[in-house]
Parts: sequence; C-alpha cells; structure tokens
Amino acid sequence: MRHLVFIAPAVVSVFCGHAAGGASTTGKAEWFNCLADMNEARTAAGLDEFKEASTAEQTLPQSSSSGKAINADTLWKEICKIITAEADDSNEAKSLEGSFAYYPGKKDCKAAVQYWKDGFPLFHNELPPAYTEPNKTDVYTDKAVSFVALYNPKASPVASCASVTCTKGAALAASALPKGREGQTLRKLQSGGNLSQLEEEWQKIVHAIGGPEEGNAVSPVRPSLLLGPIIIFFHYVLL
Repeated sequence: MRHLVFIAPAVVSVFCGHAAGGASTTGKAEWFNCLADMNEARTAAGLDEFKEASTAEQTLPQSSSSGKAINADTLWKEICKIITAEADDSNEAKSLEGSFAYYPGKKDCKAAVQYWKDGFPLFHNELPPAYTEPNKTDVYTDKAVSFVALYNPKASPVASCASVTCTKGAALAASALPKGREGQTLRKLQSGGNLSQLEEEWQKIVHAIGGPEEGNAVSPVRPSLLLGPIIIFFHYVLL
C-alpha cells in the first residue's frame, strides 16, 4: 500500500495498495484523515496545525464528477503508473496546488508520520538546500520531500489524505516503488517565506526531533542558501 499526502497552502496524503486486475493500470482512492498524527509532530516543533483542505485544487479527489477541475480517474491512473514504473510524470497532478509525499505501507497514520520524520537525517543537520534539477534525486528522495511536507512552516496550512489502490494485470509487490525508481516520483516544491524565518523554523524542527543536543550541532547556513531557493523546501506538502 502506498500513501500520499499533498500539502499546498494545504496538504494531501495518499496511501496506495496493489491488487490484481485487468491488463491496464488503474487507481482508486478512498479518503481518510491523518491530521491528528501529523499535527502532533507539527505542534511539537511549534508549527501551525494542518486544517482539512476545502478547495478542489487542494483536495485529492475520491471520484470524478462533472464540472470538477481535476479528473480523479485520470489522476490516480497516472499516479499508479508512476508507482509501477510505467510513467515518469502526471499531467493531471499539475492541476493540484502543492507537492506530493508518499508512504509505502498500510493505512497507518502513525507509521506514515514516523516514516516522514525519518527523512530528517537525509539533510545532515543542515537547512535543506534549494530544490533543483541536479539534486532532485540525490537529495530530494520521496522520504526527503515528505519530511519537508510534514514540517511546512507556512501559516494556515491545509492537508488532504487518501488511500489509493493500484490494480494491474498481475499482482504487484505491496512494498515501495520498484528498485531504481525511488526518489523519482512527483515533485512540486513551491517558493514562499523568507530566509530568517526558515532558519528559525528549522531550529524548532531540529529541537523537536533530536532535542537540544541535536540543535546545537546544526551547521550554520552556507552562503549558497542565502539566495532564496531553499524557501521552496517548506511551502507545500503532499503525503
């Protein structure tokens, strides 16, 4: 099962499972709520709680209906093809305001939040660098992007969560992405905020996860981070 969360001015979570089915790959989503567990981690770092997303552009759709800006059938089919290594991108997902984060496991909110928190060591105690094409696979793996999403420091953030089952002709492994595909799923980190705010928020996050000792070991911000792109890091999250 694979979970996905989307955080824009909101956040969206998606859990995906695999099952046997027809020859073509399809996806079906079911809403569920992980805000309590996500907010427990956020409030420990002094961040605003996520609220439930309300607009179409911030909400993962459960089913398609006329007049909707985002076609659910197309969205989940495209995302499932990314999960099964049949495609690299989703055009329908580009209509959503935010970034995606994934959890490759059962519908377990506590386990998903812990998985995302475990992305902290990937940044080696340094304020995360700018998201760029060259480092999008070396630095911003699925777990790293999910960590960024969980600790989005924007004011009044919102989130949307869903469990997605992907079906194909033959049963697929119910683990994570196929080997070699990790770190290459959906990416849409947005800009927002200012550097001084990010430094302060980063310290709060470090202390919440590792305690004062970990916070004291945080490396100073390098000059390259003063240019502003790092702001991308915190703006939106999708689980």
